[in-house]
Amino acid sequence: MQDNEKNIWGVPYATEVSWEAFLHDIWDPTSEEVFQPKKFIGIGYGINLYAIGKKAGWL
Repeated sequence: MQDNEKNIWGVPYATEVSWEAFLHDIWDPTSEEVFQPKKFIGIGYGINLYAIGKKAGWL
């Protein structure tokens, strides 16, 4: 986790409301991590569908 990420008791949260943040949560080809700290508004982790597709051999 990066130093500038917000968290509550170790659980990341985000307050950004933008199309780019939403897309980053569901499709981030720059990372192979399936679960990433959220960038779009919410608490917890986003699921990176790109990483799932890559690991399954679909991409």
